[in-house]
Amino acid sequence: MVKNKVIDTAIIGGGVGGLYSAWRLATTKSKAYKASDVHLFEMSDRIGGRLFSVHMPGMPHAITEFGGMRVMSRQKIVLGVIGQMGLQMEKFPMGEDQNLVYIRGRRFSVGDYGNAAKVPFDLPPWEQGLSPATLTVQAMDKIVPGIAELKSDKARREACKKLTIDGIPLREYGFWSLLLDQLSNEGYNFALLGGGYNTLLTNWNCADAIPWYLADFSKDPREIEYTTPTDGMEAIPRRLCDAFKGVGGVVNMEHELISFDKSSTNGFLEITVRDHKAGKDKTVLAKRLVLALPQWAINKLAQHAPDRPSPNAFFRSKAVVSCLQSVTARTLYKFALAYESPWWHMLNLKSGRSVTDLPLRQIYYFGTEGDRPGANKSNRNSYIDCSYTDGVSAEYWEGLRRTGPDFNGRSNPFVPRNGKSYIPGHQVSTAMVERASQQLAEVHGIPNLPKPYAAAFKDWADEPYGGGWHTWDIGVDSARVIKTVRRPERNYPVYICGEAYSASQGWVEGALQTAELMLEEHFGLGRPRWLSRKYDLGP
Repeated sequence: MVKNKVIDTAIIGGGVGGLYSAWRLATTKSKAYKASDVHLFEMSDRIGGRLFSVHMPGMPHAITEFGGMRVMSRQKIVLGVIGQMGLQMEKFPMGEDQNLVYIRGRRFSVGDYGNAAKVPFDLPPWEQGLSPATLTVQAMDKIVPGIAELKSDKARREACKKLTIDGIPLREYGFWSLLLDQLSNEGYNFALLGGGYNTLLTNWNCADAIPWYLADFSKDPREIEYTTPTDGMEAIPRRLCDAFKGVGGVVNMEHELISFDKSSTNGFLEITVRDHKAGKDKTVLAKRLVLALPQWAINKLAQHAPDRPSPNAFFRSKAVVSCLQSVTARTLYKFALAYESPWWHMLNLKSGRSVTDLPLRQIYYFGTEGDRPGANKSNRNSYIDCSYTDGVSAEYWEGLRRTGPDFNGRSNPFVPRNGKSYIPGHQVSTAMVERASQQLAEVHGIPNLPKPYAAAFKDWADEPYGGGWHTWDIGVDSARVIKTVRRPERNYPVYICGEAYSASQGWVEGALQTAELMLEEHFGLGRPRWLSRKYDLGP
């Protein structure tokens, strides 16, 4: 950074939304922007945000995803970015009929959902023989007649926007409340427990929940094409960062935004950032500011810095306050265990997930190190996400996070003697590993389960994220907020983008949609050639 130089655009946040915005501005053909006048600031020492790809000890070629892990074939903007960055993709399988369901103490396979005698729920005849997702879609089609037949996200959103029930807009109802109007209590619990997530079917804005659910679960998950970058999801923001710097863009790592306000002397934005490497604050002058941050981080800014008497006029704006209060952050937890061999193969479990009502909730089976390109074929180290969970189940694991001694791992022939069988900063307790092993044994019916040699976790409720994804609050007109939040206060050239305030919450696509709409509407950028103008980016 050059002291006292006025830069054009300061972008806060090194996640995919911030880096996409920086890359687009730096590579546009418009003469209004110079790459060297676009500066990105990231608080941590890592690029990627909630895309976080790591290697478990002893597995240098196999990637463990602690954040987002897959892309749907219908998500054209993220696939376009992946293509522009030259990343190779591979299939992300969601499993087969033999994958397990272990609920209410009964074990059966996914393929057995059609057999009412094997499903441990007292379902009425009209709810029998269906998968949890199919039953949920059937209930939604009763709430919004014909919505399951609509093919586009836009058409589904419009149908939900127009619908009133007893004269009340659909957005003023909670999702759970209306689902229970259409399902028996047993049917609802079957859909909730069998679906694998604790928060998807709870009470959030029904007008947003229904089209959101249909975008991902309108078909059996095994019928939807999912892919993932061969180099890991974090490769997307890292490649964007390299491309941005390659044309002269400036990246400032370990620089935390402390505050901003309009300068009283020249009208530019006076931005205070803390350089954690130098241990001091710096002032940056900018014409524009992009907050590519999750809700929690923006709310922290709104509380104002300790040396400021009150929040600035931007955060006192009714429009800004309304936008920030329109969504709720949801907990999301990933807990991985590594083994010397893929013991789940003995049960013919190769990929995808198994589901349980134990605190593990979702168990994802991943690959073996020796099967990856360039790896030592004799290395059979393998890992699973033993718990991919949210809500109350995440709270269960959080309650054990600091219980007793840390789990320091076990010796492994492919981990150097002086190496660590854990990932620093993501170490779990021995109590967590013991309980996860007990629950895995129960789910799979294997009393003497092999012991893991390594373990790691990520709780996305930790600072500075505050949650793994977000949902729209009941009563909120999300279409209005999505448009407003791009520049919520007209007297300030401050812009906000991110999945929290999108029509695709929880997905990389949501972050990119909001960033692209912001750039087109407020920065004058045209739609990139690789993205069709017909593609729906949301409101």
